[in-house]
Amino acid sequence: MSYEVKQINPTQCTFTYNLGEYDCYELRKGVCSLYLSEAEALEISKEEGNFFGDGNVMHCRNLAKSLLKADYYNNITVQEEDYSIRMHPRDCGHYVFTDGQHRTCIAKHLNLQSMYACVESYEIEEEIKCRACYDKIEKEVESESILNKIFSRLNLKSKNSHKGFRDFIDDERMDFNKTSSFIEENVRFEKTGVENF
Repeated sequence: MSYEVKQINPTQCTFTYNLGEYDCYELRKGVCSLYLSEAEALEISKEEGNFFGDGNVMHCRNLAKSLLKADYYNNITVQEEDYSIRMHPRDCGHYVFTDGQHRTCIAKHLNLQSMYACVESYEIEEEIKCRACYDKIEKEVESESILNKIFSRLNLKSKNSHKGFRDFIDDERMDFNKTSSFIEENVRFEKTGVENF
């Protein structure tokens, strides 16, 4: 697998994430933690504790603060290290990840216009779709089956109806707002170096 460090605009890309409720606060609660005020986030954190792992209300907030403070997104040399963002373009137009889902999602939520990432370069004869697009095609074929038409008419669930949020395309599951107090304070810090948090 060969990677090339590239400068991308995350707001102009569509990403496919492999996240669930214990990996993402937004999937669990319907709003990204970056759009909460500090007081709201602290109150939720006090109520929930650390039970939800990466889906904890403070996870992405704390990660965003540390990334911005370290000027992570503007530092090309970080992408030459072991914990670089590693993404793979697919022929459907989406990017999938080996590493860096949360960091990339944060950049998109913060409306950052530029970041560095290690992007896989590949040349292959066959078309490669992301898992989310592949699943959609599979569901369309499945919904055309006679058995599923019967299930649908009888208002019953098919055997694959239990599928959760994993392998989803960001624009379908996530709401990317332009502003919040957290974003305004922290992006201002990135631009000016004046700490507000």
